[in-house]
Amino acid sequence: MTFVTLFPGATNIHLTKDVGMIPFIMHKYYGYDSTLVCYKNDEYDYLETEVKGLKIDFLEKKTGNSTVDGLLYLIKNSRKIDVLHLFHISKRSFIWILVYKTLNPKGKVYLKLDVDHRIKEKDRQKSPFKVFLIKKILSMCKLVSVETKQLYSWIKENWNMDIEYIPNGFYDKGMRHNVAYDNKENIILTVGRIGTRQKATEILLKAFEIAHEKIPNWKLMLVGPIEEEFKNYVQAFFKNNPHLEERVVFTGPIYDRNLLDEIYRKSKIFCLPSRWESFGIVLVEALKNGCYIITSDIPLADDVTDNGKYGKKFAVDDFHELASLLVNVCNSDEINEKKVQEIQDFAYRNFYWPEICKKIHEKLNE
Repeated sequence: MTFVTLFPGATNIHLTKDVGMIPFIMHKYYGYDSTLVCYKNDEYDYLETEVKGLKIDFLEKKTGNSTVDGLLYLIKNSRKIDVLHLFHISKRSFIWILVYKTLNPKGKVYLKLDVDHRIKEKDRQKSPFKVFLIKKILSMCKLVSVETKQLYSWIKENWNMDIEYIPNGFYDKGMRHNVAYDNKENIILTVGRIGTRQKATEILLKAFEIAHEKIPNWKLMLVGPIEEEFKNYVQAFFKNNPHLEERVVFTGPIYDRNLLDEIYRKSKIFCLPSRWESFGIVLVEALKNGCYIITSDIPLADDVTDNGKYGKKFAVDDFHELASLLVNVCNSDEINEKKVQEIQDFAYRNFYWPEICKKIHEKLNE
């Protein structure tokens, strides 16, 4: 069966996220002929190292409008696509679903909602007719999924429709690496786009600034590209805290997946202070490597901490509460050899891409 993920904005980094991993795993483990369709936005080095076997088909920029260019692609190719994999509740997705199902009534659509808590507010602003229209189009999909249990329950209750809870995951190329607690260091790690409003990096920096004297043997490591407008904040932070220059480390982006895994394996705590997330894949990559989680109270917080068993959550933007958590966790025996092993086992039971895609495969073929 042909499996096509249509995602015009995909870059190389998307290949290791759900955009690339789902079609790749569907090919590698379940025999699909998988293709990612996108504009040529990057060099896509991961095609050879991380997702070998996944094909890529570059979308022609006939108009420069992704909705229209995707539409033209579907007009030409819909009859050759057995499963069309799309993301987001949007006009663009709905247009593509309508066109695809018109041209290929027997074809199957898998719509991955990729939503965060803001869907609740947006839903309240929709007219009854718009809600009816959305549900009508969603009913044309073979499979609709959401990434967190909290939003799964909310959609089931408020939209009265068939939906599946299917989280995001991680992949280890089929080779599990058991992390030894003895190899871990006193590192609090975060990974992402440093300084964006979504990632709320300043909340983590403020918390560490408050907590640092009570956790003297700990370092904070921030991995990822730094937003240009955030660089002034970083300069001011070090100007006010010159004593933290050796303890707060900005590495910049790390695209070598092996090197990034080494940093996860060395870290004891992974902290995500985001203001919103549909699903932070970095959290399950941290779990895979035995990291204890401290995250803002976003919908996936309970999922990735097993309701507080393998991590803690704090109120969004509350750097004082985060500072208190850092002090408490770093000075406790919460992170130990047994807990590190349990965290890894929990990750493999719940967030391993081959098992996640097994559910997708089964639902598509029911």
